[in-house]
Amino acid sequence: MKYLNQEIENELRNQGAELIRFVDISHLSETQNRQFPHAIVFALPLTAGYIKEVCDTPDYVQARIDDNYNFDDDEYSITENRTHKLADNMAAYIAEKGYNAFSQSDENLIAEGKFDAAHKESLLPNKTIALLAGLGWIGKNNLLITPEYGAAQCLGTVLTDAPLETFLCETLHPHCGKCTACVNICERKVLKGKVWSTSVSRDEIVDVYGCSTCLKCLVHCPYTRRYCKQLTK
Repeated sequence: MKYLNQEIENELRNQGAELIRFVDISHLSETQNRQFPHAIVFALPLTAGYIKEVCDTPDYVQARIDDNYNFDDDEYSITENRTHKLADNMAAYIAEKGYNAFSQSDENLIAEGKFDAAHKESLLPNKTIALLAGLGWIGKNNLLITPEYGAAQCLGTVLTDAPLETFLCETLHPHCGKCTACVNICERKVLKGKVWSTSVSRDEIVDVYGCSTCLKCLVHCPYTRRYCKQLTK
């Protein structure tokens, strides 16, 4: 029902969401889609000012650790938490209309035992839904890269049985080409330079256990830099 799509999109946009898509996930296994046929995916972009600050600050994360910085006050954490809260709110909004919905916020996934903390994996990652929506591709940094924001966005998803008009897009092939900016800047050498495809596992791209979440591979991606430059001209 197009009107329901529009209502949900309006609610999301009013709270700052971008890249809103309605996705058919009925073809996925019931373990993954929890018997929900549809998914809503959206993104909250990081600001160009934040990207520039991280780029211009050597060892941004480590410098803040040394200063006993509260990372709950960091824009990345704030944006990520806003994304989770927005997903929770949208699931509640859909439930009020009489349909079932499940927010894939971290809190929900952990509470339901759907996040494997030991292996840092969930059954249906937000990135997977974003790929099915045609939002972007997986870069050599194992992050979703979109033409609009590069890697500078946080994703949220809601699974639902609401009668939405949904689509299933062809998965985009990575546009990274021969670029190795993220691989070269990774001091811990956890990025392996592997080009993503549906047959390539996460562990072939990145050693998640060695990653320090320094954000360098995010902010130095050329697509992220392009987004930043467009807004700071």
